[in-house]
Amino acid sequence: MSTGTNWRQYAACIGIDPRAFFPVGYHARAQVNAARRVCATCPVRQQCAAFAIEVGEHNGIWGGMSQQELRQKRRRFRARTDTTSPKPPAKKREPAKCGTRAGYQKHLREKTEICAPCRQANTDADNRLRRTGTTKASA
Repeated sequence: MSTGTNWRQYAACIGIDPRAFFPVGYHARAQVNAARRVCATCPVRQQCAAFAIEVGEHNGIWGGMSQQELRQKRRRFRARTDTTSPKPPAKKREPAKCGTRAGYQKHLREKTEICAPCRQANTDADNRLRRTGTTKASA
């Protein structure tokens, strides 16, 4: 999305004090609204917003968008264009083993008879939960 800066010469904000597009202080909301009114009449509004997203501009009103709106667009843009690191293949999960709480839960899901090691593992996990607040065994 390489955008040059020659669009700036056509911007509606030419000749307006740049501080009007970087609102701060008590009257910031009024400043934002005033800046957006200028941007609403701008013929190069999209180029302005694209420029801000491309260069990572974090402050001010660009293309009629607030800082928050620009951040959201930037995230969406990066999500669409991020092809630098392909996702690793999904790891295959091993089936739950008997003698573990997961094994106990597997018996319940599959409606099979619960073996003694799984029943004991579930009891141990319940006791740990009562004692420590977690079912995870300490390492």
